Amino acid sequence: MKQKFFILSLCFLAACGPADTDGVSIRFPYRWMDEPGFGGDIDRQNIVEPSGIVFHPIRRTLFVVSDEGGMYEIGTDGFPIDFMSIPGDLEGITVHPRTGLLYVVLEGEDVILEVDPDQKSVLRRFLLNREFDGNPAFIEKRTDSFDNGIECIAFIPNEAHPEGGTFILGNQWDPSCLIEVEVPLLSSKNESDFAVILRVLPFKLDDPSAMYFDTETGRLNVVSDADNILVELTLAGRLVGEYAFPGDNQEGLTRDDQGYLYIAQDNGGILRIKDLRKRTP
Repeated sequence: MKQKFFILSLCFLAACGPADTDGVSIRFPYRWMDEPGFGGDIDRQNIVEPSGIVFHPIRRTLFVVSDEGGMYEIGTDGFPIDFMSIPGDLEGITVHPRTGLLYVVLEGEDVILEVDPDQKSVLRRFLLNREFDGNPAFIEKRTDSFDNGIECIAFIPNEAHPEGGTFILGNQWDPSCLIEVEVPLLSSKNESDFAVILRVLPFKLDDPSAMYFDTETGRLNVVSDADNILVELTLAGRLVGEYAFPGDNQEGLTRDDQGYLYIAQDNGGILRIKDLRKRTP
């Protein structure tokens, strides 16, 4: 696949205001990884509408979810390993690095599913409580067939937190925002429970479609599909870097332990590139 660079738009800068950043690079620094016969796309099985991806640090494999209700386990070379059917429009996936459990966003219903990759089973369901700051419908629920709800998810480990950590969710539109939610991972044994919004990050970004948390730098890496950009944010929501980002319809993003980024494209394909950024906390 031909690599693409996109220039940061003035309208994005206007929407976000002045960038409080330690250094901005217009183009994302990377090396294109050409796979023989695949041109950088490592997907060997033509996954339909891949919408989320995560590197599993224990299994050292990738998990990919699809809009069509499938969760695929593949090697970092793209070769198939396993498959699990999960009904619904799956839009994002993250991993708890200590337990190895996966957390998958079911769009439309705005539910977080807890998945055991060993048993290939859904253990629990956490419904997002849409209330925040006195507004019972802060996260709007659409009634038409085109939902623009929760699109991406990242687990933020924190041993000091009573639940072992929290989650950052990206809501696509209505409103377009990043929210931190608390899920009763440890305090509840119920098969279904609620995820509660703790705060809204102050950084404004249209269409946050893909995200991962870098445990080494302590930063969120968030992609805007609408603007084809990647931003690095502190957990306080401060902008550290912004880049024109390669790929098209980027709906999944993860980084492995060898410095490779994987980009799941909703229109098909999983790109692998070498991340050349200087990663300092």
